[in-house]
Amino acid sequence: MADKAVPKWIWHEAGSDRMQIVLERSFDVETEINDAKLYLAATGHVAITLDDRLVGELPEHPGNLASFTEFGFPETIAPGHHRIQLKIDCKEAMPIVDVNVHLIERRVGCLGYLEGNGLWMPTDESWTSEDLLARAVCVYGEEPYGDLENAPSWFVKGGYGDIGTSALTSCDVLEQSRLDAQIGEDGILTLKGMYAKETRLPEIRRNERHIFYHLRKQQEWTELRAFQQQAGLDEGPWIRVAMDAEYNMRFRVDNDSDRPVLLLWNGTESIAELDNYAGCITESITVVPGESFTILPQGMRYVQFFMIGPPEEAFCLRIAFEEVGVMLEQIGQFRSDLPVADRIYQTSVHTNRICHQTGLWDGVKRDRLNWTYDFFMAAKADYVLWNDFAVLKRTIRELGDTPYGYWMNSIPAYTCWWFVNIWDYYLHTADREFVMAMQPDLTRHMGWIIENIDPASGLLKQRHQAFIEWVPMTEEDAWHTLHAVLALAIQSVRRLNEAIPGLELPVPENPLPSISASEFLDSSSLIALLLGAESGYVSEAQELAALNRIALSDPVTPLSAYWLAERLALRGMLDQGWEAVEQVWGRMLAQGATTFWESITLAQTDDFHHALTTYTAYDSYRISLCHSWSSTPVQWMSRHLLGIRPLAPGYSKISFQPHAVPGMNRCQGTVSTPQGPIHVRWERQADGTLASTIDAPEGIEIVDGTENDRLQPASRGNGK
Repeated sequence: MADKAVPKWIWHEAGSDRMQIVLERSFDVETEINDAKLYLAATGHVAITLDDRLVGELPEHPGNLASFTEFGFPETIAPGHHRIQLKIDCKEAMPIVDVNVHLIERRVGCLGYLEGNGLWMPTDESWTSEDLLARAVCVYGEEPYGDLENAPSWFVKGGYGDIGTSALTSCDVLEQSRLDAQIGEDGILTLKGMYAKETRLPEIRRNERHIFYHLRKQQEWTELRAFQQQAGLDEGPWIRVAMDAEYNMRFRVDNDSDRPVLLLWNGTESIAELDNYAGCITESITVVPGESFTILPQGMRYVQFFMIGPPEEAFCLRIAFEEVGVMLEQIGQFRSDLPVADRIYQTSVHTNRICHQTGLWDGVKRDRLNWTYDFFMAAKADYVLWNDFAVLKRTIRELGDTPYGYWMNSIPAYTCWWFVNIWDYYLHTADREFVMAMQPDLTRHMGWIIENIDPASGLLKQRHQAFIEWVPMTEEDAWHTLHAVLALAIQSVRRLNEAIPGLELPVPENPLPSISASEFLDSSSLIALLLGAESGYVSEAQELAALNRIALSDPVTPLSAYWLAERLALRGMLDQGWEAVEQVWGRMLAQGATTFWESITLAQTDDFHHALTTYTAYDSYRISLCHSWSSTPVQWMSRHLLGIRPLAPGYSKISFQPHAVPGMNRCQGTVSTPQGPIHVRWERQADGTLASTIDAPEGIEIVDGTENDRLQPASRGNGK
């Protein structure tokens, strides 16, 4: 099936300005086609005709946006010329609010495919609407529609065609009851036993349009979980299994029994979530004898199965688990004689990698979305790990679709971070072609920023949504820090203009607003100080004095911890920077993390889900235990322990300044660059100096650094 195209969401060129349309496609059949079927999902009521004959109708209902509906065609389609028409009447489009306004062109759509022996016809731009070619609204798997139920299992490759699967062979049984379980060397779980309880599960169907896939799923899970808690399913056969780590994961169930099997299953990121929280993944599937069923992928590590059927009847099932994601080639590496450092690096890599899906998601369970600040932080690992930035680029482009008059994700700071991200992208890739292609979006969004700056004060005109971090901040702290982020955005635009002749992005004419350094230095919020220093509002001397007084404590997030570690490193306090990394990321590892979290408490707690919600306005657990913004140690360790930092776009000039933190005496690793990998190896000598070797591609200028360590002269390889 790999050669078949996954269908796209399509509509009339006019988009939601045209709510009644006809989508049409003509096709020729050379030999008779049997058992033809049409599968559709759409935002409106659809009347389906083949050669002007009505063959089916799809009612307008939110549930028909979440699942393919099957329509049987005539028993045969005769050889010759044929025409299929989809007459669509949409009464209500998908909801768009400020936070997802970048999806405004996706409010209406139709997705489907016609198949038969020798026939495959997906919806795409070859269809027409009123003599115009249909417009592609978005690809399969993207928001606001997400993955669809009842899709062929090979649709997992997604609308971009680059998502793959890999068998998960490390599976452990944690608990089981009333069944026999065997795990083969291939990781396939075989379950045999007798049913003990039969019950009818409630039908959970989407009854409202949701702006985000994960919100709809969470609602459905909660409804079925409530039934599960009352149904006494633990009286029958059940099993609880664990993968070696969290993944974006799916599983296939093969039914080797003589009758259909009904499974209710839970999937979670942690045991605490499985035992205590109503919103964990809770779904049901029915598999007929001799066939299989594959679920849609979700972020999870632990899975619990309940087998439901007539008492004393036997069942026999095989369950195979698969990881799902863009199969990136890892170039960046890190290995040392300090075990916790290696674990932090490897877990950060895993966290970053599995979030590469249709976009660079912030998490594989929640939110499965492109948030501007999240992927700005996640991209820091991308630049040194991978040699393929396709996912990052399409994420940048998607948020760039935010129309004039709106802030990205509704947050002014996020629009500012988008500019900083594009400078970071160019610094690490020297990809002039991509940045120039983004010029219209860059110009539009900087124009919106300029329009919102008061020319007299340089401050933004309105104080709404001065969101900076999940930790509590006063309104004044958030307001001042927002302008530090604004300053970073303007600096990034100036750097882009200087580095790329012809880009010519607009820049505010008025100077940056005057904000006293004391507003950042006296803040109780750590992130205010750090971003005040990053933007230049706080001087080097002032920052050094403040950093020497800091003792990391709650409330803290991996966001603020990264900025603290980075500012400490840039001020020559690398050991203290590593201490912050080890304290925060090491704390997550100590609590059993296999991917790094959205937030953390340093204080010991019996239920970290509950403790983490204290940072937010959420009234129930919501914090993600796999969050791509927490993969930043990859870049930090590459920059400050391996010692490779770009000084010019595309690593044409680099600083080489390796550092040995306490407890680390040997280190080696690789940093990915557009010109090829840079390999580093160093070892601490008896006299305390570091004997180092760097192997970099020819053409990269290397500047040795000597500020933080006594270095023996570095030897250079021939490059590769």
